[in-house]
Amino acid sequence: MNHAWKRLKVEGVDVWIDMAASAQDTAREVRRALGQGEVSGVRTGTDRSADELRQSCDLLRPLHRASGGARGLVSVPLPAPPAAAARGTAEWWVARARELREAVGRPNLVVRLPAAEAGPATLRGLLALGTPVEVSGVRSPGQYERAATALLTALDGATRAASFVSFDVAGVDHPVDSRLDLIGSDEAKALRGRAGLAAARLAHREHDVVFSSARWGALAAAGAPEPRLLWLTGGFPLYRAAHVTQELVTRGTATAMTLAAGRALEESGTICGDRVWRHYADAERTLAYLDWFGISVESLARRTLRVPRTPAPPAAPEPSGVAPAGSRLPPGRTGHTAQGASTAARRPGSRRPLAPA
Repeated sequence: MNHAWKRLKVEGVDVWIDMAASAQDTAREVRRALGQGEVSGVRTGTDRSADELRQSCDLLRPLHRASGGARGLVSVPLPAPPAAAARGTAEWWVARARELREAVGRPNLVVRLPAAEAGPATLRGLLALGTPVEVSGVRSPGQYERAATALLTALDGATRAASFVSFDVAGVDHPVDSRLDLIGSDEAKALRGRAGLAAARLAHREHDVVFSSARWGALAAAGAPEPRLLWLTGGFPLYRAAHVTQELVTRGTATAMTLAAGRALEESGTICGDRVWRHYADAERTLAYLDWFGISVESLARRTLRVPRTPAPPAAPEPSGVAPAGSRLPPGRTGHTAQGASTAARRPGSRRPLAPA
């Protein structure tokens, strides 16, 4: 029994195994964890056969039945659209989901699709199949708000399938840290490793806003299950992944990690209550500091999704040593034109204790 996972469960956080993020987790280790009832779900890649998916689904079926379909789930990505098409239509995605569902033949199979493809019409068609859905690739509070709103629009009172929006924390940190390394000042370096947690916490705030609306109240009264936030930390080294997991503990969410990261969390982590909603103000300050350095989490996220948008107006001149209101960062050297700076992010090594919150 992983005692850190047990503690997460006490705090209201479901644990998923993220097989899509690691080739190190063997099928035998995953089956053992599933069989012991330690986890609520599994995320797989495209390399799993229908037989392997059925085996995973069957191991989680008792939990799926006991939870009324909220847990005991196996998430698998839908195939990408043909290269000739930039995006699939709603009908195309629904047809792929139907084919996958028929091939596996298990009710606890979750179909996964990118946030850029998850419009209300597509989500409505998928949920109408009775198929649980995961919207993936979200990397900013704004993206999360749009994904959550699309799900809210797609839901109706008859919906009983579970749904998730997964937030890629490492996918925020890596491009931001690379840009901070290029700036190179002490003030910029002080912000390394903070963008992902800040964006994730503000995404959780967006979740609270979207699902406190009158429309959601009516859907919840009719029995629709609330979509859940699923944290992804698989892009981090083990001990950094464990640290981020403990910093995103908040009731009603789920967290996906590799088995190795789970062991690191048990060894060095500290699960000590909610670490999200009390930190909204600090998260806002972090993104404001990044904006001062010309780094926008929202812009980087849009670039990742390749969402067409109206060209931005010419950038305003860089501030001459004036930090945002309330900023604790001194102007220092911005170093925006630093050349040759390493973009490799230095991460905590294995076996290294987790940094304090």
